[in-house]
Amino acid sequence: MRRVFVAFVATLLSTTTFGASPATAEPAHAKPQGPAKVAFAPDFPALVDHEWGFPLGGFGGAGKGAPVAHTPVIFVHGNTVDAADWYPVRDAFRAAGWTDQELWALSYNGLGGNSGTGLTTQNPKRDAEHMEMGWDGQVRVTNNDGNVPDLFDFINAVRAYTGSDRFVLVTHSLGVTLARKTLKVHPELRNDLVAFVGIAGGNHGTSLCPPGSEDNVVSCNEIAAGTPWLADLNGVDGSDETYGPAKWMTVYDGSGAGDPAYAGTPYAQSPALKGADNREFAGTYHNDLREEPAIIDVYRAFIEDAEKPTLRGTGGGPDPAIAPTSGDSAPVGVSARPATSFRPPSVATTAPSVVAADGQVAAPVRPANTGLVSIPTSSSGRREQGAKASWVLWLLGGLLVSGVGLVTFDRRRATRLAFV
Repeated sequence: MRRVFVAFVATLLSTTTFGASPATAEPAHAKPQGPAKVAFAPDFPALVDHEWGFPLGGFGGAGKGAPVAHTPVIFVHGNTVDAADWYPVRDAFRAAGWTDQELWALSYNGLGGNSGTGLTTQNPKRDAEHMEMGWDGQVRVTNNDGNVPDLFDFINAVRAYTGSDRFVLVTHSLGVTLARKTLKVHPELRNDLVAFVGIAGGNHGTSLCPPGSEDNVVSCNEIAAGTPWLADLNGVDGSDETYGPAKWMTVYDGSGAGDPAYAGTPYAQSPALKGADNREFAGTYHNDLREEPAIIDVYRAFIEDAEKPTLRGTGGGPDPAIAPTSGDSAPVGVSARPATSFRPPSVATTAPSVVAADGQVAAPVRPANTGLVSIPTSSSGRREQGAKASWVLWLLGGLLVSGVGLVTFDRRRATRLAFV
């Protein structure tokens, strides 16, 4: 694991521009080692990664024409990992009666690493698969826009193969914004989207992309707070954060203390979406939000409720006989509460938040009479802050960015890398 950390820092340094004049675009993407494992049904069509030209990996399918009792779910992973990150979730859905014809995932950006492990749930199937694939221990960072064509192709291939135009998206971290961007670029998909679950997504920025990172680190010019990319994705006053006929849920920490991707007050509510059933699991770690069994039960129940009108043949529209999900109870052992709407940080000229040597985000100065913590987002502020001391503190503090990661300790005190 130490070798992985050193290699990733070296990659980051080699593609990062320091000094007073940052680059005008993000650094070039590092080519993946190769494709991820292709574990689809034998008759599923072969798809090709648009950026790299090799086979698109993933899992799903029992055979063309196999029956489906549920709306097919497509799982979209986060940065630096691959579809194998979803194995614990897939297995939990299987245990609840779902079949492989209804459970799908793609591996955009090729073979990923093992960094998506939670503190409470292990993924030995993924680890064994990556060993079998000859994973070299390196991680490769990607962005949203470069992977939209792959996800679009995959959604359409799953729809054609299963015979179900309707589909569900369950997304994590970078996968949240990637899936939302795909729906933005291809609005023709929206009428057939039954449900969208966004887990720990950087919908309004991430503490792993602090001011100054936008043009220096892959994906930060998309998902740093205040970027034009996020403004376009979310729409004016959040008008395009959610839309019908789909039902929307977000799952996230919300405390600013459990998930390092949204550390501190400015970022704690970033994963929430206007109009969604926003569920906070305070103090829960980034990857456990995806694969903690009791949390899986929460979002699986949400999906099963959302698909009821479709399964009853009502065409997928809202059914007044089904109660809203915002007040649903969580399973025993899960502490979840509906969250308040996200209030975007105000733009101000106060001191920036910086990452201290312990990897924590220090609270910025609070503007008078606002009740909000400011994240400076002007281009001049980004460049002046990003090229100097905050970057040095960030790297020395062990915070690996852009999809990204952090050196942290699990409950057994073993050093571990966690990536967004």
